[in-house]
Amino acid sequence: MITADLAALDQVLGDFEARPSQVHMAAAVANAIATQTDLLVEAGTGTGKTLAYLLPILASGKRALIATATRHLQTQILQNDIPVALAATGVTREVAVLKGRSNYLCKLRLEHRLAQSRYSLPMALMAAESVARHSQVGDRSELVGIAEDDPIWPEITSTADNCLGQECPHQDTCFVLQARRRAMAADLIVVNHHLLFADYAVRERWEQGGILPEVGVVVIDEAHGLADTASAFFGSSLGERRVGNLLADLRLALPNLPDSLLREPMRTLLDRADPAALRLFALIRLQPHGQTVRGRVQDALASPAVELAALLAELAEMMQEPMLATDPLWHKFDESLFAVQQDIERVLFPPRSEDGMVRWVEHRRNDAIVIARPVDVAPILKRTLLAEPVVRIFTSATLAVAGDFRHAREKLGLPDDVPTLSLPSPFDFPRQALLYVPEAIPDPFAPDRDARVAETILDLAVAAGGGTMALFSSRRALNDALVRLRPELAPYGMELLAQGEAPREVLLERFVLSQPAVLLATMGFWQGVDLPADALRVVVVDKIPFPPPDDPLLVARTEQLRAQGRDAFDDLSIPLAATALRQGFGRLIRSQRHWGVVALLDPRLLKRRYGQKLLDSLPPAKRTRKFADVRDFLTERLHPG
Repeated sequence: MITADLAALDQVLGDFEARPSQVHMAAAVANAIATQTDLLVEAGTGTGKTLAYLLPILASGKRALIATATRHLQTQILQNDIPVALAATGVTREVAVLKGRSNYLCKLRLEHRLAQSRYSLPMALMAAESVARHSQVGDRSELVGIAEDDPIWPEITSTADNCLGQECPHQDTCFVLQARRRAMAADLIVVNHHLLFADYAVRERWEQGGILPEVGVVVIDEAHGLADTASAFFGSSLGERRVGNLLADLRLALPNLPDSLLREPMRTLLDRADPAALRLFALIRLQPHGQTVRGRVQDALASPAVELAALLAELAEMMQEPMLATDPLWHKFDESLFAVQQDIERVLFPPRSEDGMVRWVEHRRNDAIVIARPVDVAPILKRTLLAEPVVRIFTSATLAVAGDFRHAREKLGLPDDVPTLSLPSPFDFPRQALLYVPEAIPDPFAPDRDARVAETILDLAVAAGGGTMALFSSRRALNDALVRLRPELAPYGMELLAQGEAPREVLLERFVLSQPAVLLATMGFWQGVDLPADALRVVVVDKIPFPPPDDPLLVARTEQLRAQGRDAFDDLSIPLAATALRQGFGRLIRSQRHWGVVALLDPRLLKRRYGQKLLDSLPPAKRTRKFADVRDFLTERLHPG
């Protein structure tokens, strides 16, 4: 049956030829579904893994959930792969995509924001109003030209803290609720990893149905990133902006208080809560970025945290007044106050006994945050995702390190006997790709390092006639290259694009349409980017993407491994770096038509003992250290004959 469906793809796509690895994977997925067993599949780039799991799922007739790592992959699967799979199998299925609530316009918050700007509407608000009026889905991706970090987004989207849910006057046309209704009625639902965990959290907390329907098969695509998402989701955080917005919203609502007798007492409490919050977050701001919260730091934050928590509790107590308790707005305030109190307790007052969490301070744009994350998410996955009576297919192009799945199994909480399958890419890497580690590139942190990185990117971009994407391990390195390259590229007529200047999808589209162009990006572009063969010819990786050594989670996991008598560098840092390198390499060769150069600007690959292991984890491209070889490789393909 699966073989016939794969053969039918030729009629749908034209000139389609099922690859041996794709046939092998489809058969393995079909067997896993039939025998009700989990499966861990590493499918090299070009295997066609999405169709390899979609076809057996459709053939089984089971309802399925597909969880991807990014919104971009959700869109790709929904618009490209699912229609092809349905056409090949000839079946009819209801399909829905569901994203987190922050991806949808909130009509109520947009309405309030428009009222505040009645005399002068920013372009972003005008675009949002138009989308809200005419769109069927209200997806923020429909608002092109607005940067991902634009401060307008929190003002026109909702969070769990400020959403009124069923009490909202716009509930009948709410984009979030409409998307959820479509998902509950669908046979094939495409979500992201974060929303998958949100569903399990609801089921755990309320011991009832979640926000997603019950299914028979769950596919975790890009499974190499699942554990990191779980750690973020099942952690807690306490942020200055969040607390400040809540107190500000309460103050704005005072004139509409149903019981006027409560107005002054509540105003008095807010007058005390505002400076209490300022004192707490002023102390948090004094802590360095990444400072762990324990011992002396925890003691310093305890007193203002207790004061703020007590004032929030008093405010919440006022919400119990009968007239307020039955009002949707004030009931939501009560829930939000309770949630903040809980996070103060979880983040700043950990139990004396070890709770498996690490806590630290982060400074973000206009925000100071204390974060708590579980060090090991395997126990959490075992009681949520792995406890469900479903078939789970974990798949990615980067799950094993040199063929070893141990690291992936441990991170995901999977037993040692879970079936695994490693399938090679069908691409001819020695012919299609050249791996370049420059001879004269300085070590990371060398004084002249940044200048040489920019010069190398310039040389590669000029030799390739644009079509260059440079991936950086830090925003600082990206910004430095941006400043250096902008005047250097201008004489060649190349457009220079940088992550953060526009939404990801817009940047990628401009990169394709504006050739010759160079795109500078960070980790957000290391996976899920699939560009046409004539648009991308060079991928530059600025250095080995080791996790930052001072990252609190890495430090905690290192301590955990050392306590077990294991080498944290070999068992943690190397697998993480290998996975990231392979993801970076995977941006280049996406089909038989793709070709180009992957430049790794880190001499440690050739100097350090771990370098060979990292190189061996990459596809078998030809390697060189000479720029002359790179120039010849590009010239031969750009100007054949």
